[in-house]
Amino acid sequence: MRTNEERINALHARTSQLKKDQQNRRFYTICAASAGVCFAILVGFAVLIPRVSIKSFVDDTAGSINASIFSGSDVLSYLVIAVLAFLLGITVTIFCFRLKKYLDEKNQEDS
Repeated sequence: MRTNEERINALHARTSQLKKDQQNRRFYTICAASAGVCFAILVGFAVLIPRVSIKSFVDDTAGSINASIFSGSDVLSYLVIAVLAFLLGITVTIFCFRLKKYLDEKNQEDS
């Protein structure tokens, strides 16, 4: 038979375990949702870019369509692509740092 103190300690341990499980579910849900959103954006661009490039190819009279899927100007288009690539790099870097921090905290709690 357990004493009251043992029951309270078991209750606290179970509560702590349930909180960790809830945090893990929330983390994996956020990861799955962000992966789904990224996939949807990727599919959206995959569908959109051929339509835009075909339209610009048909409308192009000079024969130069280098990076002109975002605007009529080549320089502005390269600038838009560079900014988008930079923002994507920042986003991935922040995500990796937060994931590493979360995993380090999880390892410290487990040990």
